[in-house]
Parts: sequence; structure tokens; C-alpha cells
Amino acid sequence: MKHKRIHLLASSLVALGVFSGFAPSASAALSGSCGMIVSVPHNYALGTMSGTINSSTGAYNGNFALVPSGSTKGVNVLAVLDFGTNTISFNVTQVTIGTPNSYSTQTQTAVSFTSVAGPLPGSYTISFTPSGSANAISLNLLPVNGGNTVLVQGTSGGSGALAGVCQAL
Repeated sequence: MKHKRIHLLASSLVALGVFSGFAPSASAALSGSCGMIVSVPHNYALGTMSGTINSSTGAYNGNFALVPSGSTKGVNVLAVLDFGTNTISFNVTQVTIGTPNSYSTQTQTAVSFTSVAGPLPGSYTISFTPSGSANAISLNLLPVNGGNTVLVQGTSGGSGALAGVCQAL
């Protein structure tokens, strides 16, 4: 009886795989260009406090800023990665913290990147330094869907973690 259940389960999984069109494939090489959107989350707990805590009531008398007023932080990035020329062109949406907050964009084109094997089998890591920045950005890229989609994960010394997707153009 147990043998029949295992056989039925295995047969069902094989049939599901066949009908779904899923087929494992070798990792796709990076080629052509892809359009990328990346979110830049922030740890807004980093900031400044100015004021005092009343020792008898515990009340806070003063100001608490999650990030210092006047700080400019990236919010998201829209980019084109060109694997033929090893360049990235991008537009960053930024917020400057204040009352009220103000938004701006910064565009850079044809910034060269280097590419090496990434942390996972079939992945790549690209690194580049935007013009006018002292902080390098590293992006781990994992091609999926036959290389039509690239999952993006990375870090920047200036803005922290990055996550997004790049779709073949």
C-alpha cells in the first residue's frame, strides 16, 4: 500500500513537471542588455536625538530625527545594464530629508563595470563606482528564465542593501 502511494506521488510530480513546461537548464550567460529597477531600503533607525529624558516621568523633551535633516538618500534606481560594453546607465530617485522632504533625480550614463563569478553557481557579480562617489556598488546577478530575467541583489557602501530585477531588452 505504501509503495503505491509513493509511486502515485512520483508519477504525479513527473506529470506536473511535464505539463507545466518546467525544465531545468544550465545557467544563462549574461549578454545583450537588460532594464533594471532596484529598490534601496534604508535603516531609518539611524539618526540623531537632541533633547533630554525627564528622569522622574520618563517623558522625552526634544527632537528625534530618524535621519538627519538635509541628508540625501537614494530611494530607487532605474538602469540599463549593457553586457556587451560592460556599462551601466542609470537614473537615481533621491530624497532630501527636511520639512517637507524634497525629491530629485541624478542620471549617469555609460559607467564601466567589472564582472566576476558570483556567490552562487551560475551567478555573476558586477562592481562599479558612480561618477563623483567614493563608494563602490556591487551587484550579484542571477539569470533566470533562460537569461530573460536577472535577479539583482547588492550592496553599496553609501546606501546599504539593494534588491530588484533586470529584464532583457
